[in-house]
Amino acid sequence: MILPEKMTRILVVGSKESLSQTIDILYGLETVHLVDFSAEEPGFSLGSPLPIASDASQKLLKLRSMERDLDIKEVKGMEIEVIPIGKINSEVDETINGLEAEIVGVVETKSNSQARMHEIEQKKKQLEPFMTVPLPLELYTGYESLTVFTGYVKMDPAAALTQAVKQFEVYKSNDGKFVAVFVPKSEAAEAQKVLIQNGYTDMPAPTGKGEPAEEIKRLDEEYEVEKKTLEEATKKIDALREKHQSFILASDEHLSIEVEKAETPIRLGTTAHAFAMDAWVPSADVSGIEKELASKMGDAVLMEVIGEAPRAEQHEPAHTPGMPHKEPVEKVPTLQRNGKTVSKFEFLTELISVPRYNEIDPSTILAITFPIFFGLMVGDMGYGIPFLILGALGLAKCTSKEWRTIATMLFFGGIWATLFGFFLFGEAFGLHFYPIPDEMTWSSLLGVNLPHTLFGFIPVGIYSKLTDVKILLFLTVWIGIIHLYLGFGLGFYNKYLRHGRKHAIMEKGSWILILTGGTFLLMWIIDLLIATWLLSDTISMVFLALGVVTLVPGVLMVLKAEGATAILELPGLMSNMISYARLAAIGMSKAGLALAFNTIAFETILGFDPVARAGAGAWPVDLSIVMIIVAIVILIVGHLTVFILGILSAGMHGIRLHYVELFQKFYEGGGVKFNPLRIVRKRTSER
Repeated sequence: MILPEKMTRILVVGSKESLSQTIDILYGLETVHLVDFSAEEPGFSLGSPLPIASDASQKLLKLRSMERDLDIKEVKGMEIEVIPIGKINSEVDETINGLEAEIVGVVETKSNSQARMHEIEQKKKQLEPFMTVPLPLELYTGYESLTVFTGYVKMDPAAALTQAVKQFEVYKSNDGKFVAVFVPKSEAAEAQKVLIQNGYTDMPAPTGKGEPAEEIKRLDEEYEVEKKTLEEATKKIDALREKHQSFILASDEHLSIEVEKAETPIRLGTTAHAFAMDAWVPSADVSGIEKELASKMGDAVLMEVIGEAPRAEQHEPAHTPGMPHKEPVEKVPTLQRNGKTVSKFEFLTELISVPRYNEIDPSTILAITFPIFFGLMVGDMGYGIPFLILGALGLAKCTSKEWRTIATMLFFGGIWATLFGFFLFGEAFGLHFYPIPDEMTWSSLLGVNLPHTLFGFIPVGIYSKLTDVKILLFLTVWIGIIHLYLGFGLGFYNKYLRHGRKHAIMEKGSWILILTGGTFLLMWIIDLLIATWLLSDTISMVFLALGVVTLVPGVLMVLKAEGATAILELPGLMSNMISYARLAAIGMSKAGLALAFNTIAFETILGFDPVARAGAGAWPVDLSIVMIIVAIVILIVGHLTVFILGILSAGMHGIRLHYVELFQKFYEGGGVKFNPLRIVRKRTSER
């Protein structure tokens, strides 16, 4: 659909006793976009969650805690077991209670073992330097009259200590980098000053008794015990995860849905005995919703149709100083109902913004013109067919919205690249099919004369990207002009829908006149300065006159509609037209790269002479197997480079031409995406 679906606003009211069942029905319909009720509505207050919400939330919290303890995560490619919700409802309490008892003990054991192993590792690191000093651990502490300094030094402090303090004892490691210094407390300050001057870094002595080596040995034994305990606990957790993973994930999904549904009333208005639900629904579904509620709820619930949302713009009320602020106009949600292929291009549209309810959805335009532009920029069968195959594989294998969009772009872009490559340019991998004098082609390479036409009238290649430069640039600028006309035309329609005919004529009709005038003047300038053969003098002057006649009123109209700032946008329109020349420029650059790699491989390495090979016959040079391998490697690497650059450059510039040149002529965006009450189940079933 070019325009988003028409929307109708409804109001559903009923008794509180029927609220739960009404919510179930609306979730099942999947066509109701709820509007949050205003807390300030006189006579109403926001509703409270249904009673089931508390119980379901508590169970959900316990399940999430178990998922964390058992390290249960939903990963891509994970096998999905679908469990009926009846089984979940009957077994979830028993499963939670049983698992809690099992998990608490084993998780605590695992955590304690991990913590103790970490402590042991830290203690061992602390003990290691003391193994180099011949003192038991108990000698480092417990003195009343001595101070003990232990740590690393950069220089031996013994000589300096001899001069600074009267009494001291120094024990050193074999390399002299670690010391233990014993001094009377009365001289500790002076000794510390000397140590610092010798690069001292303090390493506090560990507590304990015995030799450090013996203590480390005891810690190693304890570490092994804890490690074994940890392994056993991990095995138990793995077994619990394997056994209960599917049920826990399915229960999480089911309870999450129950909580979401149970909390729906907080978005509604309620009184002591009734509820009121404000919502948008597609106009085409109004009667179906009404019938469904009537058949299942009878008189307990009443649905009132407030009215269909107009496409005309609803302006926000102006604020009067001193008066209370008026309620802003609420945006009507946008529901895009495009076909299977076009819907994949909605992702590109929404990268900019969601379309408004009252403007054209550009996804259809993107689905048509983007692949054409992509194909024209590539324009080569040798790259087009791999693009097509890559896109088909992506559509078959990819599941994410982003990758399926890219695969769709490659698939349809590949089709157009193949068609343009065959019929318009007649080339594959940078080589033309048919014979061309002094040029390496598939005909000269294979030693045969491939035809220039099929069946005598279907052309196989009309233009060459590297020789017909002027005509291709001329052609692409015309494509740009047509594309811009399309943009202004869509903009005219959007303005007409939202503001009426006068606004459409003044704001977009003016630019159509300017574009028309600019086009005539461009033709006149080209004839005057570049292609003097193109037009006769009379037609050239007619083009000049038509350009002035259409340009001047267009400028006056746009000045009146948009003010003097519109003058600044006039050069931008010319820039937009010229910007489409990139359609030819990208193709030329790609063809130039392919020509370079072909020339290096065939002419430089293999000694291929395109003139000598103009007719059929054997290759004129003796080829060695080594040179053939080198040429093949260069061709593969070279054309793979062109292939990747083709994806990047053609994709990027194709999107740019739409976002910058086209969308700015008609698209505003800023809409609210239609988000109906809906249940999405992957791991549970209602049967």
